[in-house]
Amino acid sequence: MAPYPFTTLNPFVGVVEYRDGYSLKAADIPGLIDGASEGRGKGHEFLKHLERTKALLYIVDAAGTDGRDPVNDLRVLASELMAYGDGDMRHRHALVVANKLDLLEGERTEELFYNLTTMAEDMGIQMYGDVLGISAGVSGVGLRELSDAMRNVVLESQKETEF
Repeated sequence: MAPYPFTTLNPFVGVVEYRDGYSLKAADIPGLIDGASEGRGKGHEFLKHLERTKALLYIVDAAGTDGRDPVNDLRVLASELMAYGDGDMRHRHALVVANKLDLLEGERTEELFYNLTTMAEDMGIQMYGDVLGISAGVSGVGLRELSDAMRNVVLESQKETEF
């Protein structure tokens, strides 16, 4: 983890363990670029790690550091995921997360959440709940809520695939 884009260079699979014994696997893949679904960069290499996921977690840089636009970043992520393979990722439940929330002021946060929600709807992301705000690297704000939401979205996805 570092305060600049593309710090994750290789996919990483880890386990989130909950106090009650429940656990889930989580795959952290490097940021996707335009054209990843067509094999640009290491797109296919990274995207193949998501083929067996039960749910998706879209994380964008809320503060827009390095001149990035979090709403456009969400658009690119959704476009690439939905264009990959047979497009079945379009039907997976997803959480949308705005990181670096500590760098935003209140009014900007509300506007950003609204714009992210609108983009998610426009892109056909199957959002499970509202946009979540976190500060993963500094204060840890929102991480417990994110952990709970991850568990809930995976459990809900499992329920739906059992029928």
